Amino acid sequence: MALRAKSAKGATTKETRRAARSVSAENLSGVQNTVSEAVSLNVRAIALGYYGAQLREEGDTFELREAEHFSSSWMKRI
Repeated sequence: MALRAKSAKGATTKETRRAARSVSAENLSGVQNTVSEAVSLNVRAIALGYYGAQLREEGDTFELREAEHFSSSWMKRI
C-alpha cells in the first residue's frame, strides 16, 4: 500500500478550528437579537392524536412547541 500525501482537508480543518476559537461574545450579541422568540400555538384536539409523548383525545387543549407541528387533520387552533 502506498502512502498518500496529506490532503487539503487537514489544513481546512485547522483553519476552521482557528476561526471558531476567534468568535467573541460581542459577535454573538447581534445573532441573539436577530432570533425571534418562539410563538406559542394553543390548539384543541378535534380527533384522537399523538403529540408530546402523549395520546391526545378529542377536546384536549395543549400548546405546540413549534408551528410546524400543527396538523389540521386532528387539531384546531384556539
